[in-house]
Amino acid sequence: MMMTGLWAVAQTLFQLFILLVLAPVMAWALAELPRWINGEAICGPQRQMRRAIRFWGIVLRQPVAPRLALVLAIALLIFVVLPAVTTGGAFVSLANPLLIGLLLLAGRLMLGVPQQREEWRRVLPAVLVLCLTEALIALAAPGADGLGGLCAMLHIEPAPGLEGALGACALALAISCPPLREDDMIQRLDGEKSRQVREMSRNVAEVLNMAWLLLLADLALPITVGLGGSDVTGWFVGLGGLLGRLALVVVVLIGLRLTAQERSERLTALFAGVALLLALAGRFAT
Repeated sequence: MMMTGLWAVAQTLFQLFILLVLAPVMAWALAELPRWINGEAICGPQRQMRRAIRFWGIVLRQPVAPRLALVLAIALLIFVVLPAVTTGGAFVSLANPLLIGLLLLAGRLMLGVPQQREEWRRVLPAVLVLCLTEALIALAAPGADGLGGLCAMLHIEPAPGLEGALGACALALAISCPPLREDDMIQRLDGEKSRQVREMSRNVAEVLNMAWLLLLADLALPITVGLGGSDVTGWFVGLGGLLGRLALVVVVLIGLRLTAQERSERLTALFAGVALLLALAGRFAT
């Protein structure tokens, strides 16, 4: 029993480390790959990695502003709660998609000084889609214990209707509330005079974006999350599934950006409706 608990804690810590390493890479991909597709020359993620290392050095040495510390704590909490690699994490039973999504959206609102009307236009549809996601999971998999339990259940008894519905919900969330861009942060930090606070806010935004990407990835392809009872080999298989899910989410987000379909209320409503239809079809087909 003790070894099982230690292995769960070790998996959680490894997962946290990997996600923190991936955060600047995902930030680089979202910012630079659209430019590369448009034919512009780009650099690798070295600048983002150096900035992230410098940021964590400051966090470990100096106190962080309360609001930034709260947003960072939300992102780190989600890193250890969501079943990113396997369902064997120490806190995976707390991975409720509605609660996690609301925490992420609250953290988004606390970063800088957003334009209230514009930001609420993004957040409110996302809240409705999160509520729909929770309702669909309760309808199609009433015994699932959060996302971790849902992933384990889908390994035992696949539910194509529910999986398709969750994928549609993830797409609706990506459309209605895409990750924060550099332009968004410049606008939010327009009145901030401290350069250090601006830099730290951008780094916190990258970590928060990574947590949002992870939620979208887990909703889009929950079947690729490894099982909790796996050995080291199974854990690395789950890690491969994580990288594949994140790559898919990044490709979709870049496609939405290049086609100017981000924040489209009509598309959000369309895919929310598709999710509902798929879940109902899967429910009545069984």
